[in-house]
Amino acid sequence: MEEIVEKVFDLLSNRFGYQLVQLRFVDHKEEIIQYRNGLPYNCGFNENKGVGIRIRMNDAWGFAATDDLSNEGILDAAELSWRTAKASSRVSRKNKIKLSEEKVYDDKFTVKIDKDPFDMNYEEKASIIEETNLATSGDYVKMTLASYRSRDQNINLYTSDGNRIEQRIMYTGVSVMGVAVNAGEIQSRNLQNFKNRGWEAVEEFNPLATAIKVRKELSDLVTIAERCPVNLCGSLILEPYMLGLTIHESTGHPTELDRVLGYEADFAGTSWMTPDKIGTQYGNELVNITQDPSMHDVLGSFKYDDEGVKARPVSIIKNGIFTGYQSDREHASILGEKSSGNSRAENFGNVPIIRMNNMYLETPDQGSDGSFKNIEELIEDTKNGIYALNWKSHSIDDKRLNFQFNTQIGYRIIDGEIKAMLKDVTYQGISPEFWGSTSGLTRESQIYGLPYCGKGSPTMQVGIVSHGGPWTRFEDVRMGI
Repeated sequence: MEEIVEKVFDLLSNRFGYQLVQLRFVDHKEEIIQYRNGLPYNCGFNENKGVGIRIRMNDAWGFAATDDLSNEGILDAAELSWRTAKASSRVSRKNKIKLSEEKVYDDKFTVKIDKDPFDMNYEEKASIIEETNLATSGDYVKMTLASYRSRDQNINLYTSDGNRIEQRIMYTGVSVMGVAVNAGEIQSRNLQNFKNRGWEAVEEFNPLATAIKVRKELSDLVTIAERCPVNLCGSLILEPYMLGLTIHESTGHPTELDRVLGYEADFAGTSWMTPDKIGTQYGNELVNITQDPSMHDVLGSFKYDDEGVKARPVSIIKNGIFTGYQSDREHASILGEKSSGNSRAENFGNVPIIRMNNMYLETPDQGSDGSFKNIEELIEDTKNGIYALNWKSHSIDDKRLNFQFNTQIGYRIIDGEIKAMLKDVTYQGISPEFWGSTSGLTRESQIYGLPYCGKGSPTMQVGIVSHGGPWTRFEDVRMGI
């Protein structure tokens, strides 16, 4: 591999306007095992290898990829990438965009893997997923789906400015889903978690116990759960998973710098969080939102992004103040900043783009304002509101400012006690008003993995991310709309 990399560098080094080449070799394999209503459903194994070559000349990019890993195939792809960059550079631009200056690294990294799922017997894994699926059935549950997925990527990045980085990134997880029906009432429930780990992530999730929980809650949703009160304005408590989805849509996507600067408008448009908003109020002093792909084990973590930028925590919201963006080298340079390390590609055939990774709300210190030991204390302190769990659907405007979420399950709180289970809980907010109403955070927190964030049409890429934080309370929220 080193030999052909040097040949590519030599091929391009004396060409007019040449600035940089990035070669990203990916060895990818992925396995999916699903059971639906007790039968195998959409199971499969995928394996591929290839190289993506991105070349920069005269401040323009070219990209080509190939699964032909012979010397001739790689050199042909490099030539195509060069021709693309050359054609791109002819497009008139008033301001040529430079790249931020970054350190280079020679390093190896792997996520921690105690039990490699690809070394396990297929029947052993399938039997666990089948048992999980069967355990979800019963009572009023009419459709069940249990899904296991693991993806293993070995990524070798070589750049002409000096990076030599090898990373192994594996994620593994399970989701358990069901749909219950009773007297015309239809409700769904889904619990999942994925981590950058091996099969131990499945064992930690305990899919069988999760299936039993899903079955019980589904039966309750279609038999005893009450409809969410209409036009209720009160306290809203979000558990970490639902908090994470709210962060994802109202903070994560609108702080992607390509979206902010108008280079990206995929899936709900651009962003209201423009550079003139830096330093302004986004929430109150309880709100500290950080992105950190260097976190161990959580889905979406890595040591270096696909431009070789080292992962590190980056503050997005600090004490309620909007402080920074998610960026890559090109877009960060427009603002005169360093890259935040958010350049990622799904596989070798994809162009690296700005991708959200691990974004979470920080837990408070003991004794700080708005700090509670756990969810029980937070509920006891709540007079009139709803405790909402797990995402069901959402809608957000084309500036990612005004949002509405619907959750799978909720609980009515009156005078510090849970009085009833609720179904179809909906809440609405405008981001700075919503985050400005934060009134309570637990000192316990959780992070959840989401392996299906889409971006990049017309050649959409699926990103893997994690979100979460403490159980969090907001005031004067419109619910049950």
